[in-house]
Amino acid sequence: MNKKIIKTELIAEYIKQNNLSKKKFCELSKISVATLNKVLSGKTNINFIAIFKIAKVMNINACELFD
Repeated sequence: MNKKIIKTELIAEYIKQNNLSKKKFCELSKISVATLNKVLSGKTNINFIAIFKIAKVMNINACELFD
């Protein structure tokens, strides 16, 4: 079973709507591009601290990023 854990579409949509590059989004959230790529690819071994940092930049609660 290959169930997605993170709502990657929310992150991708935020980046698009705010005209951000992945690099700029990573600078704002203080994560690496490699970490963002791991999150967006749906990997299950993600760093939860990164999720909290992403949520903070998006101004949402971290739990909103989970399915």
